[in-house]
Amino acid sequence: MTTNQPLTTVQRILPVTRWLGSYRPAWLRPDLIGGLTVWALVVPESMAYANIAGVPVQYGLYSVPLAILGYWLFGTSRRLFVGPSSTVAVLSAATVAPLAAANSDDYIALTAALAILVGVLYVILGLLRMGFIARFFAKPVLDGFIVGLGLYIAIGQLYKVLGAPKPSGNTVQVLWGDITEFSQWDWTTVAIGVGALLALFGLSRFAPKVPGALVVVVLGIAATTAMDLGAAGVKLVGAVPTGFNSVPWSGVTASALADMVPGALGIIVVGFAQSLAIAKTYAAKENQPIDPNGEMIGYGAASIGAGALQGFTPTGSLSKSAAATEAGGKSPVAFLVVAVMVVLTVLYLAGLFENLPEAVLGAIVIHAVSGMIDFGKLVRLRRARVADFWLALGALLGVILIGILAGIVVGVVLSLIFLVHRLDNPHATALGLDPDHERYVDLSTKPDAETVPGVLVYRLDGPLVFSNAEAVSNDVRDRVVGAAAPVRIVVFDMESVSEIDTSGTDALERLRQDLLAAGTSTVLARVHAQILDYLNRIGSRDVFGDDTVFPSVRDAVQHHT
Repeated sequence: MTTNQPLTTVQRILPVTRWLGSYRPAWLRPDLIGGLTVWALVVPESMAYANIAGVPVQYGLYSVPLAILGYWLFGTSRRLFVGPSSTVAVLSAATVAPLAAANSDDYIALTAALAILVGVLYVILGLLRMGFIARFFAKPVLDGFIVGLGLYIAIGQLYKVLGAPKPSGNTVQVLWGDITEFSQWDWTTVAIGVGALLALFGLSRFAPKVPGALVVVVLGIAATTAMDLGAAGVKLVGAVPTGFNSVPWSGVTASALADMVPGALGIIVVGFAQSLAIAKTYAAKENQPIDPNGEMIGYGAASIGAGALQGFTPTGSLSKSAAATEAGGKSPVAFLVVAVMVVLTVLYLAGLFENLPEAVLGAIVIHAVSGMIDFGKLVRLRRARVADFWLALGALLGVILIGILAGIVVGVVLSLIFLVHRLDNPHATALGLDPDHERYVDLSTKPDAETVPGVLVYRLDGPLVFSNAEAVSNDVRDRVVGAAAPVRIVVFDMESVSEIDTSGTDALERLRQDLLAAGTSTVLARVHAQILDYLNRIGSRDVFGDDTVFPSVRDAVQHHT
């Protein structure tokens, strides 16, 4: 189906039907290979992320099959893998931890209920076409939050690699506790954990197509079996029941669900922003359409599926999506293969993991989140825009000094402050004719541009709304008063003004009246049709008539000179 054909009702409801009918038998073999490749990554990492979420390792596997199926049916990206992730696992733990003890039946049930709650909210928001929610995190804030989250997760897993007691406190305090409790390190565990980290980073660097997580899991189990590492004091995963085993839902109460709503919304903001960014990246590469609102419904179906099997909330994964593509996967059928293989793992292979050292799981998590800890992004922000850097740093510090949910709040608040600041301080400049007299250009970047005596050409690069209307008016007045020669006319270039409200129109009217009283006329140029329509509807065209609105700056200047 080409992208310009209208969608049928079935295709709108079930996006899978948009491509499934064109599936080619020749794709089956590469999809099988791609699916097996992702399965080799998903199994050990899902078990490791279950530890982060605070549930037994098998629940990481439970999070996979129906999550994949849900997104497979309702998602709009053909390349995005949706499953367990370290990011959402830690957000899930932060939401549920105040309500129940980790690994308890109530904790497991509440974690699953949170996944279903997130899924339902996703679907509702998608149906309400609220896909713009991803913008609640400004890009610099999201960058800082992700770096902070990576540090939070990695440092939180360090005690497993060291074989030391789990420290308490914020991320800085936990790191300090790990370092200062040197005497309590278990050196056998350290050897296993460091060895696993070296293997993981080495394989990803020199043999990236080898499933490093699966390799270290197999080696860890083999070493434990051969050398009886459990008897040597190395902490092991322990019994992993085969089959799907559920706990009672009795711990899920209306009060608990209400308490989890803020955390669920935080998961949606962060998870949706990350997932949609990955989906858009692949869509741009392959020229495939992505519907943000449809993606919300797809993520919702995935989350509900994960919760139905009492797993934790999933989200989009760049590493798994890339692994499927790099292994030759041609379509989402590769991810269906992953779901089938995980079901077989749960039914027949889960018991094999009981001799897996926890240090190996900790190493897998640290390696998985290492890509999140990209200080280069902060350095780039520091060099490019000081304000953006401080926004990113604020979100990072919010995570590591206060906590995850507090970090989300800090991130959203900083994003809103960032938005208000941008609205309140739009770029504005005076224009002049370029040396060739072909067009009007920014005098701040082209100081050799020619100005017309007695004329101020003023351009606003942004909306003219309540938050900046007075500031813009005052800026125009200051430029008129501070001009070297008396200004007879102000040409307000509105090409970059895409939005105006009543505060903006009132400010324009007051500005025109004030300047007119001082002998200066005000005209508008290059006004967008929707702005003119708004001025008509609100009655401002009585003030700005046809004789004061011009199609170009040149026309406005020539008319008054």
